[in-house]
Amino acid sequence: MDHRRKNKPRRGGGARTKIHPPKKPRIALIGFRGVGKSAIARRLAEYWQIPLLSLDEKIERDEGMRIEEIVRSRGWQYFRDREYAALATAAETDRLLLDCGGGIVEEAEGLRSDRKMQILKEKFFCIYIAVNEEKMLYRLQNLARNASRPDLSPADSPQNLLEVFKRREPLYLEIAHTVVDISDTNIAESALRITQMFK
Repeated sequence: MDHRRKNKPRRGGGARTKIHPPKKPRIALIGFRGVGKSAIARRLAEYWQIPLLSLDEKIERDEGMRIEEIVRSRGWQYFRDREYAALATAAETDRLLLDCGGGIVEEAEGLRSDRKMQILKEKFFCIYIAVNEEKMLYRLQNLARNASRPDLSPADSPQNLLEVFKRREPLYLEIAHTVVDISDTNIAESALRITQMFK
């Protein structure tokens, strides 16, 4: 990924091996579906001994149905509104590691969500879990259909999902305080790479 922009967040990764908890009380992992955010978040929560919240799982618990059922019965904007409400509540928590869904930066119809992006930028230290386009396409091609998630497009093909990724990535970068590119590594190493960013 070759993003040319001012104040680009620094990419994680370093030589330190001692694991230190982050000093900022609220951390958010952002990034596209299938990159391993949830698995990485579980590792980090264990390393740092910090409460972990998955926004998608919270919404499903609160609504008593899976995300695909929420969207099918009430529509995308209803889901995005619930996502905003859950995010706003999480932003008031004293200490938290937040696992965000891939669409956290959008409203219905793929429109950018200034309201959610503002909360993330101001209230959380956002870590963008990034992979290059080649790796993303590979992961999408091998990603098993997750029954708890709705289709992002009528075909939901890897190519269509890749276009969604390309649309969202500039928004992830806009709110990211740092970027961790995990194109060349696995979940365990990715989590360790993130812990090495904190002194």
